[in-house]
Amino acid sequence: MTTGRSFTYTLRDVAALTILALALAACARGGEYAEPHVLRIADSADPSSLNPLLAHDQDTIGYDLLVTETLVGLSADNRLVPVLVTRVPSRANGDVSADGKRIVYHLRHGIRFADGVEFTSADVAFTFRAIQDPRNPVESEDAYRRVQSLQTPARYTIVLRLSRRWNAAVAELFAHADFAFGILPAHAFSSTDVTHAAWNQHPFGTGPFRVAQWERANRIVLEPNPYYRPRPKLRRIVFALMPSTQATLVALRAHGVDVTEITQAQVPEARKFPDAHVVVTPLNGVYMLLVQTANPPLNDVRVRRAIAAAIDRSAIVRASFGTLSAADSFLPPVFAWHDRTPVATRSIRGRNDRRPLRVTVAVTPERGTWMQVIEQEQLRRAGIEAEIKPYTLALFNAPGGPLRTGRFSLAATWWIGGGDPEQSVIFACSQRGPNGNNSMNYCSPRFDALFEDQAVTSDPTRRRRDFIEMQRIIRDDMPIVAIAFQSSVDAINNRVSGFRRNMLMYPVDAAQWDAR
Repeated sequence: MTTGRSFTYTLRDVAALTILALALAACARGGEYAEPHVLRIADSADPSSLNPLLAHDQDTIGYDLLVTETLVGLSADNRLVPVLVTRVPSRANGDVSADGKRIVYHLRHGIRFADGVEFTSADVAFTFRAIQDPRNPVESEDAYRRVQSLQTPARYTIVLRLSRRWNAAVAELFAHADFAFGILPAHAFSSTDVTHAAWNQHPFGTGPFRVAQWERANRIVLEPNPYYRPRPKLRRIVFALMPSTQATLVALRAHGVDVTEITQAQVPEARKFPDAHVVVTPLNGVYMLLVQTANPPLNDVRVRRAIAAAIDRSAIVRASFGTLSAADSFLPPVFAWHDRTPVATRSIRGRNDRRPLRVTVAVTPERGTWMQVIEQEQLRRAGIEAEIKPYTLALFNAPGGPLRTGRFSLAATWWIGGGDPEQSVIFACSQRGPNGNNSMNYCSPRFDALFEDQAVTSDPTRRRRDFIEMQRIIRDDMPIVAIAFQSSVDAINNRVSGFRRNMLMYPVDAAQWDAR
């Protein structure tokens, strides 16, 4: 679920970027690109698909929401809000039953897809079946396996029945979750196998925009959905697909694009642009070192604690130019349930094996290694020799790669969770194994009991206590070393107004975006 950015460039790259900048500047001077009410967004991730069920990187998932919408969204201040429903289901309004197993969604009337066909409960049912269709390579359908049945008793009513109470259901099903599955127009598909549908080339939904043009590896052009209300202020959104974030920053400086996501290392340069500004959005994400708890010497909790004690998070954060904050938990402070208990300093004293401690740190150079280089030096000063072992991004996350197989001692990575705290948990015993989220092979019966209880308790106060205790267990057992809480950093031309994201990097209130 993560995205990465490159930090290393050759002379050939620099020459190519210079040519690109000159070309973009020429276009900007000619007025072709800097039209009023046309927003140009740089994107260094060329999507494999624009179908929300098939999108795999965070940027594409987010921008798909400009076209297809979920039933429940997440506002800029990270509150659940109704999108295609009249209200967010809850116990208080009666849409969630007392036993938590029945959820009713009341759909808004008069919503139309961009081709004019009305949105109804049949479209939600079709999308649900497509998510479950094994022919579709949906990366994260686990949440929908908890649904016992989906019924459409009326044109504007959906009734979900869960096999058991699940407190995160409303925040995860058809919502702005770690994977956000926008509702597909059932009439545009011949079957629930959506992998080769013609719709994938020019997607449209109930969102404020529809895809007008997709030039692979070049650009994606969105135009307004004529039936969306309120009517979007923008006449067009152009996604310029570029090879790296350095290229996108050059394009911003040359007035060839208006918005680009940048890395922490690029912040000082971007802040010097006289006609642009930098926006930092705190995310439900954490930079961390995964620790392989199954193999010696890291199966010794004292060793894991010593590694954690050697890391000076404040020094790492100072190198981020104000875009990160030091992490003390797997659950970021964007959630009220973040535990702020001070982290105790640990010692390696008492370890029977007195041989020098040597570890390897699996990294992906495409995502940059500045953080790991600092960590390597900090570990060295503590008497721990750390070798940085690079993997390509494709191999790092591949079925045979270090994360999926657990073949690493330390692995530098980051995640973005979802709209509910539960979606930030990767420590359950059941999540271990090949292709599981628990790459650390960590297992704590006490943690599992709390994780199970938070999912089903009817007491919100008790659920909060469960999460506080879970954070303290992980802080003590150290299956991960939390380094820094993540932020999204955008450099934005001053002609742009209204552009915002939520804590999942997803765009918010796109109908209000504009460009002078």
